[in-house]
Amino acid sequence: MKALYAMAAAACLPLAAQAGPVTPSDVEAVLEAYGAEIASSTGVGQDAHVINARLNDRSMYVRLDECDQFDECGIVVMFTAFEIDGDIDEETLLKTNRYNDSFPIGRAFVFPAEDGDGNLVGIDYVIDVSGESVIDGGDVQRFEQAVNTYVKHWVND
Repeated sequence: MKALYAMAAAACLPLAAQAGPVTPSDVEAVLEAYGAEIASSTGVGQDAHVINARLNDRSMYVRLDECDQFDECGIVVMFTAFEIDGDIDEETLLKTNRYNDSFPIGRAFVFPAEDGDGNLVGIDYVIDVSGESVIDGGDVQRFEQAVNTYVKHWVND
């Protein structure tokens, strides 16, 4: 199966001693400490940033939203997408809905591939770091668990 994986990863230590908004550089450092190679890190519009990296042969995307003029961002979204065999049909939707009902960490959704060759499942995980939270290895571990659980759910259901 062709796969496009976009998986975010982070080190096991918190980004900083003080909790609150994070910068793209903060998140890049966490990803690199975890072993990821940063492919690109780009501002998007006036209040967002996207980091694209590779970890264990998988693409991963981290979108930072609600960024201020100092590039401190309050929302972190980890995202992955991968192809599934077959067409998106009612059974695909039912499997995805059962996954979303059974596993509260991560949110799965389906959409047709742009090139018409196969279909994609996306999984994302949102972290609000605007208050007293930080992104750390525990968040990434939960995201990885969500992705792996969906894949197992898809195969075994």
